[in-house]
Amino acid sequence: MNTEALKISLAQKILSISDNNLLNKLKLLIEQENVVGYDAKGNPIFVSQYLKEMDAILADIDNKTAELFSTEDIKKSIIDANNLAQ
Repeated sequence: MNTEALKISLAQKILSISDNNLLNKLKLLIEQENVVGYDAKGNPIFVSQYLKEMDAILADIDNKTAELFSTEDIKKSIIDANNLAQ
């Protein structure tokens, strides 16, 4: 089944659902899988993945185990990695 046919089929099935609980579950599933951006290699980053990573980072910050870098640290790292003169 091609993409357009699949979309039409799913839309028809969703339109026939009258159970609010099921509709809310579908809504949540779709929202969790929305693409919020792409990584450096062009792979999609989904909302669910992004939120999980942000929660982990916030936990590291709260636990004082996060590795933080200043703007100058990042700038130096880029310059050094690319053999650039300052």
